[in-house]
Formats: sequence, C-alpha cells, structure tokens
Amino acid sequence: MRNLISFDTLMTPTFIHVFYWLGIAVAVLAAVGPILGGGIVKGLLIMVVGPILVRVGCEVLIVLFRINDNLAAIRAGKQV
Repeated sequence: MRNLISFDTLMTPTFIHVFYWLGIAVAVLAAVGPILGGGIVKGLLIMVVGPILVRVGCEVLIVLFRINDNLAAIRAGKQV
C-alpha cells in the first residue's frame, strides 16, 4: 500500500491494456458508419489503420514506462 501512496509503483501500465482494447473497439465502431454510408473503402481503411495507430500509441507509452523502470534500476545500483 505504501508503494501506491508514494508513487513507487505505477498503475498506468495496467490501464494501458484497457485503453488498448477500448481503442480497438472505437476504431472498429468508427468504421461502421462509413461502411453503412456507402464508403466501403474509407470504412475498411479506418478499420485497418485505426487499430494499428492505437497499438503504436500504446506501445510508445509502454516504452516510456520501461525507460522509467530501467532508470530506477540504474539509480538503485541494480543491473538492468
């Protein structure tokens, strides 16, 4: 509990997985409108590119948190 209060343990990496799946769902739902409106190519493009962009964004966030973990290990004198 003390780690959570003092911000020694980060909770955000856990939430990134939830945001990833929500982003995938939003991208797929956003593609349904253009597909039903007759823009099949636009809808399929959104359905393919949307999840890729969500994945890249989540990976960037995870990389930032891993950099933080590695720097904390270096500061503590541990081998990474």
